Amino acid sequence: MSKNIDLESLNVDELRAITENAQQLISKKQDQRLYDAYTQFEAIAEQCNTTIDEILKAGQSLEKKRSIKYRNTENPSETWTGRGRKPTWLVNAIENGQDIEDFAV
Repeated sequence: MSKNIDLESLNVDELRAITENAQQLISKKQDQRLYDAYTQFEAIAEQCNTTIDEILKAGQSLEKKRSIKYRNTENPSETWTGRGRKPTWLVNAIENGQDIEDFAV
């Protein structure tokens, strides 16, 4: 299936044509892959008696809830995922003798 092409023997215009054709083929294959995934997603939504939009909304909600590891008990809108620098409210609470697990979600 694979054809060996001696690229060294081609001139600049021929190389550009190959590059352009390859880019078009890559784009076409990527589009087809997305279309195939979409049709699979439609089938799953139909099996679950729901819509793709409802599945996506539920996924976003679940991901947001799942990524939060710690919540400020005094201000529930303040959260931390456990990644990066600890937020000031958590640092202050730990310095005041509270345990980080007191804030675990």
